[in-house]
Amino acid sequence: MNSTLTTASWERFLSSATYLGAIWTTLRIWLIVLIATIVVGYPVALFIGLFVRNKTLQTALLVACVIPFWTSFLIRVIAWRPMLGTEGAINMILMKLGIISEPLTFLLFSEFSVLVGMTQIYCVFMVGPITFMLGRIDVSVIEAARDLGASFGTIFRRIILPLSMPGVMVGSIFVSVMVLGEFATAASLSGRKTNLLGNIIVSQVGSLKWAFAAVAGVVLTIIITAVIALALRLVDLRKEM
Repeated sequence: MNSTLTTASWERFLSSATYLGAIWTTLRIWLIVLIATIVVGYPVALFIGLFVRNKTLQTALLVACVIPFWTSFLIRVIAWRPMLGTEGAINMILMKLGIISEPLTFLLFSEFSVLVGMTQIYCVFMVGPITFMLGRIDVSVIEAARDLGASFGTIFRRIILPLSMPGVMVGSIFVSVMVLGEFATAASLSGRKTNLLGNIIVSQVGSLKWAFAAVAGVVLTIIITAVIALALRLVDLRKEM
C-alpha cells in the first residue's frame, strides 16, 4: 500500500464555511466564557483570599467551590437541562414572580445554555489561582495605603489588581485550554446547534476520517498554543510566582 502526501484535507477544511465558522464559534465562546469566569470568579477569590484571613475557613470555602467536582462531569452538564428548560426551575420561578408570562425558550438548546454551563463548570479554575495570589499579599501594605488616605478603589487598582494578575493569567490558561478543547457541553446543552472544533474532531473520528480529524486537531492545537503564548507574554509567571 503506497501513501501519497496530499493537502486535500487542508484545502477542504480551509475552503469550507462550516469549518471556518466552527473556528469563529470556538473563539467567540472561549472569549465570552473567559470573561465570564473572571467577572464571576474574581469577586469570589477576592473575598476568600483577602477578606477571609483565617486559613482554615479559606480552605473550607475553597473546598466548597470544588464540591461539584465530586460528581461526574457529564452529570454536571446534564443537570443544567432541568434548570434551563421551558418547564425548568428558572422559568417556573420567573413565571411565579410574574416577571415573564410564558417560558423563555432561549435558555436551553442554544449558545446561551452552552455559555452558562461552561462558565459554571470552569469558574473554579479561575477562583483557585487568583485566591492563591491574593492570599500572598501583605496586609500591612494595604493598611499603609489606607492610612495614607487611599480609597478602596485606589488600593484595588494600584495594589490588589497588579499583584493578583499572575493568578488571573494562570486561571485564564486553565480555562482557555479546557474551553477551547470542549465538545461535551456544547453537544449536550446546545442540542448540537453549536458546533465547536472539538465537536468536529469527535464527529470525524467517529466517521473514521482520521486525516480530516487530524487537520482540525492541528488547527485547535495552534489556537491553544497561541493563546497560552499570549498569556505568558502579558505576565512573566516565572518572575511573579
